[in-house]
Amino acid sequence: SLEEDLPFPVGICLSARVPVRPLQVLEAHEQGINAVRFSFGSDLLATGGTDRVIKLWDVRAGKAAPVGSADRPGSGRRILAASHNKSALLWKSKCVFVGQVTLTGHSRKVTAARFTCVPHQVVTGSTDRTVRLWDLNRAACVQQGEVASFCSDLVCSDSRIISGHFDCKIRVWDSRTVSCVQELPSQGRVTSLDLSSDRRQLLSCCRDDCLQLLDLRWTNDRMCFRADGFKCGGDSTKAVISPDGCYLAAGSADGAVYIWNVSTGGLEARLPDHSSITAVSWSLSGEHFVSVDRSRRAVLWSDI
Repeated sequence: SLEEDLPFPVGICLSARVPVRPLQVLEAHEQGINAVRFSFGSDLLATGGTDRVIKLWDVRAGKAAPVGSADRPGSGRRILAASHNKSALLWKSKCVFVGQVTLTGHSRKVTAARFTCVPHQVVTGSTDRTVRLWDLNRAACVQQGEVASFCSDLVCSDSRIISGHFDCKIRVWDSRTVSCVQELPSQGRVTSLDLSSDRRQLLSCCRDDCLQLLDLRWTNDRMCFRADGFKCGGDSTKAVISPDGCYLAAGSADGAVYIWNVSTGGLEARLPDHSSITAVSWSLSGEHFVSVDRSRRAVLWSDI
């Protein structure tokens, strides 16, 4: 997973544009791409691949142009990444894009890493069945929560950490003590979580080929989204909520992006591609949408 260290985007989202056609196709990495995320300002895109490289792309001109990687000029911002080498990595770029902090301590691969609402603090989840809170000033784990199942993804909201797991459960943690305060059932093995921009709704993607939208104010209020042909392609397939909360999007093993209308519950669009899609991202401005896949490609989609 990838995340930029910037404030939570509350109340400034524009209407999302529903993509309809590929605008640009990038051979972005030398191997498959696992993660993708837009910056808070919607001007930069980060991609992370199994080639162990994170790349930055400038999308302000309507097309993606490379602006940074591990040894090239970067953006002046911090990026946090989860890694399969049992660590989480933090980069900060000024004139060069260099590693600043490595968080080690997990005994198995780190599957999720997020900045919390507290400055200089991040949380990680791992297949070692722990959720850990880190102090970036000391590069040290300050709290640890044990759990009965692999953690697949994390999101943070105010004083809560929310984690998705392989045992078909979503867990809510007190972020101050990393103690589990609530368990919510899911319909399948959870592959990803996403929060709406107002932090009131939680989206989960599961291996039973279902997306669930949960109202965090009323935990029994759930909506399930399915579609003919949609198949969750892996244990880390990422789904997202559009910045205005009107749409849900996820990539499928059949090589297409599926977009649902939250109001109607129906399928809004199916965008065919050619390879199993691992992750999608919507820019906060609502203007840009991107998908990445196992064949090294990142596709920037257009609404016209």
